Amino acid sequence: MKLEVSNKDINDIKATIQRFSSSCNTLSQGKMNAKYDIYEIDTPLSSLSYDNEFAYYVSPEDIENQIKDVISNSDYDHIFAVIRLRR
Repeated sequence: MKLEVSNKDINDIKATIQRFSSSCNTLSQGKMNAKYDIYEIDTPLSSLSYDNEFAYYVSPEDIENQIKDVISNSDYDHIFAVIRLRR
């Protein structure tokens, strides 16, 4: 089954990340800033990890090849992968 993230999904994700960044600053009264970069992976994932408790998820190994060149020269605290698992 081939699932794709739509342009609407991408715009929703970008808006959510922007709200998160703004909320961090507002809630901490300017003491915390959340900087972010958004990278779109254009290579389809060929596998997903599975856990009996949480079912399918994206593990670092599932996206390592697609992101390692982008992140190798960066200092990220967290990396989030957003994918569509259902229609």
